[in-house]
Amino acid sequence: MTTSKQYDIAVIGLGAMGAMAAWRAATRGASVIGIEQYGLAHDRGSSHGGSRIFRETLFEGADYIPMVRRARALWHDLEAASATTLLHRSGGLCVGPREGGLIVDALRCAELAGIEHHLLEPDELAARYPQHASIDADVAVYEPGAGVLDPEGSITAALRLAGAAGARLRFDTRVTAVHHDDRGVRIDTADESVRARRAIVATGAWFTDLVPEIALPLRVQRSLLSWFTGPDRDAYRPDRFPVFVRESGPVDGWGIPDVDGRGVKMGAGPAAIKPWLEHPRDNDYPVDERDLGPVEDFCRAAFPHLSPKAVSARPCMNSKTPDGDFVIGIPAAAPTLVLAGGFSGHGFKHAAGVGDITVDLALDGATDTPLDRFSPDRFPRTKG
Repeated sequence: MTTSKQYDIAVIGLGAMGAMAAWRAATRGASVIGIEQYGLAHDRGSSHGGSRIFRETLFEGADYIPMVRRARALWHDLEAASATTLLHRSGGLCVGPREGGLIVDALRCAELAGIEHHLLEPDELAARYPQHASIDADVAVYEPGAGVLDPEGSITAALRLAGAAGARLRFDTRVTAVHHDDRGVRIDTADESVRARRAIVATGAWFTDLVPEIALPLRVQRSLLSWFTGPDRDAYRPDRFPVFVRESGPVDGWGIPDVDGRGVKMGAGPAAIKPWLEHPRDNDYPVDERDLGPVEDFCRAAFPHLSPKAVSARPCMNSKTPDGDFVIGIPAAAPTLVLAGGFSGHGFKHAAGVGDITVDLALDGATDTPLDRFSPDRFPRTKG
């Protein structure tokens, strides 16, 4: 086994967060190595499927606002630097009862952050967006600036720019061990040991495989990416059908317009039963009726003009924390590691911002973006 030169930053995992970290670190002048166990923009994790929602009306809470603002600016920077369109504006809807948590929290966030938004009363919602099933008590918060991100395109663009800025990128390379102490990090692969001042660990569902000593309470959940169509496909294009999240009692889910001809992409909400996985490798089985049932039920209830049978579907997965919030920070037990994980199914929109924040931490040990809510040390340590 050979030992490479020492880098300023090693990025382990080159999915959404890792790709953005590698791009931002290399662009900021750091010496960078990135290591990925699969190929470029692969479909084995949580960052595939052709589209992801971007929105700033964050019902997850105000602590996310600085991160998403940073992300929006960097998505535009990534588009400009790569001469690629990655964020397609469609507008966005949060739909639910006026007094429901989704609407209350979306309005609070939009008003606090000064985000352009409009409250659509039930008759206006039905008139403007007849694609959705009409439920008398439902209103909507409309965000004109929301849209659709291209996940594979974004990862590819970021890593190409990272490489052009001098980052060394290794694909199809499995990390076998991560050793860390106050002096730095040593990362072992089958044929090389890599040394770095700090490592950014962004391995998604494989997070606890590499740093079990941090003992984060992350669980991996299988999720489904599925697409639906109907007779009037033009009615579901981005200029007529915004991205949406809906919580209307049993009508609970999210969706993305037909941006690529495959149909409306949608998923069932958190209330749907989705299997927990012992390990990410356990996600490697075909889509079946247990996967499709909840999302087809949602489509049937939410969209009377779409066929409730999915035309295609693919498995995905999410690494989830007990409180649903991200893990971003330097753990007290490992001061040369920067952790970025547990994105719990709502992280991709933030990826450009998260990547830049992790580089702040790796280079300077601190960041101007408040991270208390996302601290890796917020969870009780388990004994043994």
